[in-house]
Amino acid sequence: MTGYAAALAGGQTGDGQPAMMETIFEQSRALGSGRISSVELARRSLARAEAAEALNVIISLDSDPALDAARAADDRAAHGERRGWLDGIPLAHKDMFDRDGRRASFGSRLGQQEPATATATVLRRLDQAGSLCVARLNMVEYALGVTGHNATFGHCRNLRDPARITGGSSSGSAAAVAAGIVAGSLGSDTGGSIRIPASCCGLVGLKPSYGRVSRHGAMPLSVSLDCISPIARTVDDCALLLAAIAGPDPADPSAVSAAVSPADAPIDAERRPKLLYPGFTIAKEADEDVASSIDALVQSAAASGATIVETHLPDLTGFHHLAETIQRAESAAFHAPRLADHRATYTPHVLRRIEAGFEIRAVDYLAALGGRADHRSAFVDRVFGDADALIVPTLNMAVPTIAETDEEAIGALPELVNRMTRWTRWISYLGLPALSLPCGTDRNGMPIGVQIVGRYLAEDRLLRIARGLEQLC
Repeated sequence: MTGYAAALAGGQTGDGQPAMMETIFEQSRALGSGRISSVELARRSLARAEAAEALNVIISLDSDPALDAARAADDRAAHGERRGWLDGIPLAHKDMFDRDGRRASFGSRLGQQEPATATATVLRRLDQAGSLCVARLNMVEYALGVTGHNATFGHCRNLRDPARITGGSSSGSAAAVAAGIVAGSLGSDTGGSIRIPASCCGLVGLKPSYGRVSRHGAMPLSVSLDCISPIARTVDDCALLLAAIAGPDPADPSAVSAAVSPADAPIDAERRPKLLYPGFTIAKEADEDVASSIDALVQSAAASGATIVETHLPDLTGFHHLAETIQRAESAAFHAPRLADHRATYTPHVLRRIEAGFEIRAVDYLAALGGRADHRSAFVDRVFGDADALIVPTLNMAVPTIAETDEEAIGALPELVNRMTRWTRWISYLGLPALSLPCGTDRNGMPIGVQIVGRYLAEDRLLRIARGLEQLC
């Protein structure tokens, strides 16, 4: 455990301040009661970012704009005009979102070629809610990778063990929240890029239903699969961020209009959840420590009143390949103009992944895209029945090391990538919501994540189930 991690575990932060107010709700309550100011919170975040330099989380600090926004939040609070739970809260986000007048790095040598002329919808909505952005965060180059490696800016380091991966591609988002630099962050999830880092870093990561959140102003990886997603310490914090950013957007026709309840909405008495659990498959495929941790959580849920239904899932390999077909084709289409003039700026293993998309046949791409809604309906009807959610692993293996997953040093690792995304990519293809929740540690003392998969556009129910399971972990 690093000195910074030991300080947090021992009740102090890397800046010597008491470890407190580590969730968005805790910080917001402290702001509301006057126990701390937004300027103080912002300065603490900036100090923590500097103290955690060895974790390689930050692309750039936005100190002056953040402090200006904090002063404005404090002024609103002084006049009784707080905008809600997020007003005055420091956040930081994956460096893939447009900010008017700025160039995002995309985790690459080339980055955004021209300054943005508008701000991404999700950032604008957080601005309107009163939050402040203290930094832009490291990420996998062009979001093309699940391990967290970045040859240009350096690899993010996992607070629990710097020799092990953070997961990717939202590596900086997970590492920043784990280090207490911020209590929440936005990243993206196309095939597991929020859920896998959440699992590796012991956090809560939510991938909403496809279309729940506008993608306007976000760097595309695969426009038919991309989801803008929150990562935080608790389910409630993820729910709060989702409520702030979700909803229709004229600039993104795929953004749906269904509402999301705010995180502080009262929870009515409900029937106890009915959860599907493919225990046999998990025991067969996952590492023993992962399978046993998830099984222990399921047994605790049953003891607490949840109905657990043992189930056998259909073969998910086909969905995995369909997602891969879509992602490769759409990534290649986005990068083709850049490659024509800037091919040398791409890291070789990232370039290999992009260029594989040029081999995808149009007929295969269109079939994968066109059959998606039918596949989702058939899967939900066949598997879910009247159940509320499905319980599966996030990562079905112990968190690997940076060295053993370094494709620049070792070469292509398709089997490893496929195994790491075994329980995430097919969910992205179906467009279902899923949340990764920490539920124990592996044989190396690293976090294990359990994934709760919900029905399409049923985030409210998914989050309520996740809150209950969170209390059992």
